[in-house]
Amino acid sequence: MRVGKLINPKISVMKAITCFFALATLAVVTVSPLQGQQPATPDYYQTLHYIKVPPSSRTEFEKMIKDVSIKIAETRVNAGEIVSWTLLRAVMPAGSEARADYLISTLYQGVPPAPLDRGANEALFKKAGLTTSFDEFLAIRDRTSSLVAAELWRPLSRVGAPKKGHYVVVNQMKAKDAEPYANFEQTIWRPIAEQIVKDGGMSGWIFARKQFPSGTDTRYAFYTADMYPTWAAIFEPWAGATAFAKVHPGKNFEETFAHLDELRSLAVRELWVVTERVAK
Repeated sequence: MRVGKLINPKISVMKAITCFFALATLAVVTVSPLQGQQPATPDYYQTLHYIKVPPSSRTEFEKMIKDVSIKIAETRVNAGEIVSWTLLRAVMPAGSEARADYLISTLYQGVPPAPLDRGANEALFKKAGLTTSFDEFLAIRDRTSSLVAAELWRPLSRVGAPKKGHYVVVNQMKAKDAEPYANFEQTIWRPIAEQIVKDGGMSGWIFARKQFPSGTDTRYAFYTADMYPTWAAIFEPWAGATAFAKVHPGKNFEETFAHLDELRSLAVRELWVVTERVAK
C-alpha cells in the first residue's frame, strides 16, 4: 500500500518561543539557502520546545503568542540574536495521545546564549514595546500551558524553508550506524531534496542531529523534516526516484538505497502545520 510521499523507499524525511518559556529560558522550521548552497555549517543550532495546551486554554494561549511571543521573536530576529522562530501545531497525532500540542523551533547562528535572568527578560520586554509585563506573561503562560520537553539540535543540512500554513512531516530517527547515516543524508538525500524543492514538490527539508538530551537512552538521535506548501502536496506521487535520476546520474536507485535500513530506523513520524513564523 502506498500513500503518496508518506510511504517511500527512503522513508524520507524537520529559543523556542523564547518568549514562551522565556522566558523561562529565552533560549516548528528554519531559514536556509536553496540550490547551489553548501549544507548548514556546524555553528547552527536549533532549540525545540514541546508544549501541551488543554483545549480550554488554547484561545488564551494563542492570544498570548500573538500579543507577546511574536513581538519578542521579531525583536530578537531584528537584533540578529536568532535566525528564525517558528510555532507549529500538531496535526497527527493529536489529542490526549499526542506528546505535545505545539512545537516551537528557534534557529541560532552559533551556540545559543545562556538563559536570561529576570532583569534581561524585563529589558527585552521593554525593547519589544510590550504593555504586558514579564510577570503577567509568566502568569498567562503557566495558566494556559506546560512544557513537555526542551531539546537542543544541530542542523547538518538545510534546504528551503516553510511559510505560515505549510505542513511539516517530521521523521525522528534512531541511528544504527550514525556517521555513515549522517553522510548518506548529506551526500545522497540532500541533492534529491534540493531538486524536489526546485521542482515545487516541497518547500523545504532539514536534517539535524540531537545535542541534548543525548546518550544511549535518548528516544531518537536524528530527525529529518519534509516541508510541503499544501495539504495536497503531501499526498502527491513520490518524486524521490525522479529527482534521484537528475542529481545522481550513473547511480542505481535500488542499490543506493538498499542498505539504508542498516544505518537507521524510523522511530516516529509526525505531521505538523506552521501556524506562526518570524525570520530574517
